[in-house]
Amino acid sequence: MMHERRGQIHEALASCVDALLLEPSYVPCKILLGAVLCKIGSKALPVARSVLADALWLEPTNKMAWYYLGLVHKEDGRVADAADCFQAASMLEESNPVQSFSSLL
Repeated sequence: MMHERRGQIHEALASCVDALLLEPSYVPCKILLGAVLCKIGSKALPVARSVLADALWLEPTNKMAWYYLGLVHKEDGRVADAADCFQAASMLEESNPVQSFSSLL
């Protein structure tokens, strides 16, 4: 995340790939990888879409995965698909409790 925030896109990409080699099903890393790939440009959009779809297959209610998939669709000119993804992210955001139920126990 530090590389991505500093604008070091290629370093962020390498870090995400390294992390996924250690834990291939780690959803937060898949989401970050999708976000980084989206910033690389149009040639990386199909890979970003695939990585984010995989994250959603593992965690269908992950609002950030829906949000970034919406960004990928928007960048790719798929406005209707982007709107659907943004709506899913928004609905999931609204349904999240302010405080986690498990922290109340």
